[in-house]
Amino acid sequence: MRKAFTLIEMTVAVGILAMVLSFAGVIFKVSINSHRTAIASAEIMQKLRAITEQLDADFRSVVYEYGGYIGVNTDTFNLGGQSVQVNSDCIAFFTSGSFQSTAQYDGRTMAGNVACVFYGQPDPNSFGGPPRPQQNMLLRRQTILTGDAPAAGSAVGEYYRKSLSQWRVVRPFAAPDDWVKRPLINPNNLQGYMVMLMAEGVHNFTIEFAEWGPAGQIKWTRSQQGVPQKITTRAFKFTFMLYDSKGVIKNGRTFTHIVYLGD
Repeated sequence: MRKAFTLIEMTVAVGILAMVLSFAGVIFKVSINSHRTAIASAEIMQKLRAITEQLDADFRSVVYEYGGYIGVNTDTFNLGGQSVQVNSDCIAFFTSGSFQSTAQYDGRTMAGNVACVFYGQPDPNSFGGPPRPQQNMLLRRQTILTGDAPAAGSAVGEYYRKSLSQWRVVRPFAAPDDWVKRPLINPNNLQGYMVMLMAEGVHNFTIEFAEWGPAGQIKWTRSQQGVPQKITTRAFKFTFMLYDSKGVIKNGRTFTHIVYLGD
């Protein structure tokens, strides 16, 4: 007589195999999700380092005597029948260093020791509606002040043929708010904006500056500052949300970076 598995034995074997395959599938799915999350986290941390290191570098040599301007923007969007508010603050200030243009003008690279630096986000009208967090971005515009240029340039371009003292006498903007006006861009064709594209996936960008109370306690204030003849604060606090490009970390991550301007 030939021996064989009984129907009960076959049923038990198939059940055990199904359980093993099910557990293996769960473990494989968890491993894949962990890998994707790790890649997304690394992307977010890379963006964070790029933003914070650039902020530190720009504020390290800020020109106090002719500081800058903070523009406060809070946009209200209707998402799924709910009213959602998103901050999109901007700041412009002067800083010293060694600056060069990324493009050439009349065959020359523009260079200078002072630049007007702008940080902010695009005009929300750029997106034709509420910008998705993964779609939103942080812009950094660097306008080099130089007296040696083939043309006048633009106060919101890569270079401007004026010195800082000339800028003081004749400001290039009709109103202080123009300093921190959010640029209108085309998010579907970023080639022309690469010179000022700091990072994508930056949302709810908020700027606060430090004030000190009578007892010496620090108070963070988010309000529009005028155009003072000098920067009166000694610290700025930047709060923003970062998202990965694939949308793996759906709610993003919120970060706060404080820039100390020294004594």
